[in-house]
Amino acid sequence: MLRSFEGFEGKKSHAHLLLLSKFVNPRKPDYSAYDYWENVLGELPKHAIERFTNEGLVESANLIGTLSAIYGASELKDMLRQRGLPVSGRKDVMIQRLIEKDPNGMKKNAAGFTVLVCTQHGKDLADNYITAEKEKRVQVEQQTMECIRKRDFKKASLTVVAYELEQVFPRGMVDWEHHKPDREIELLNSIFGGKPKILAKLGNGKLEDLRIAAAMMALWGKNDVKEWLSPDFETELSLDANVTARMFFFYAIHQHSLKQWRESSFVVGVYIFNNISDSCDACKKLLNTKYKLDEVPELPYEHCTNEMGCRCLVNPIID
Repeated sequence: MLRSFEGFEGKKSHAHLLLLSKFVNPRKPDYSAYDYWENVLGELPKHAIERFTNEGLVESANLIGTLSAIYGASELKDMLRQRGLPVSGRKDVMIQRLIEKDPNGMKKNAAGFTVLVCTQHGKDLADNYITAEKEKRVQVEQQTMECIRKRDFKKASLTVVAYELEQVFPRGMVDWEHHKPDREIELLNSIFGGKPKILAKLGNGKLEDLRIAAAMMALWGKNDVKEWLSPDFETELSLDANVTARMFFFYAIHQHSLKQWRESSFVVGVYIFNNISDSCDACKKLLNTKYKLDEVPELPYEHCTNEMGCRCLVNPIID
């Protein structure tokens, strides 16, 4: 059960649970870093954290927890070396070693710092919230994939929009409340309507799975698609599954951009660029070359030999 904090329900209660989850591990309550939380909490973060303390959801961390929140691994290793101690192990192991060797010094280092951590009750609430949110995400992703399989791209996009609107902090710099699915629908139509030349040797048996993965990449803004493919999935190409899906996605972006520019009265051409130092020789020959809109080579470039795939981009030339 998700807890509804006193005076707050719905999204604001979710915001409090999300903030509480930040203290599952010891953490300094840096209130200046939480300034952007005020709108979603409906109160100052400082007041919310004080309420967590008063309600027995968070408490002061012990010495190990305090030192863990204050110092990074490299700093702990420096302190261990200064005392002639081994530097191996996890942070808590290194801290325990330091405390055993120099208890007074470690207490002095922790003095003056406020570090909070969830009590067992607070951790239970936070863990339940995190688990529920993960389960919700998986459920919505499965719904989205089912819509994609049925080629209902509008519903797939709207499913993602509805999910983002429920989040305390929706993804990216997107006005999800007024977001329209037109662009995503066009991108998914390109992903399923064409096959990039760079993937010409990809067997038809792999196409559907990779197109679905690329569509999920486009809708969810992720670079790793392996969670949407079977664990033993192989592309049978020199490109792995993530790169292959990105080639579908980049192909769709390229087609979408060209369509927009061809409909514009201001764009007279494009030039190809990238900021990647390890571009293959074939792609390097394209860089900084200007093309008319009806002469632009297909991107991703079919002759690219980089194992990361073609990463060439186009910029419009405005008249």
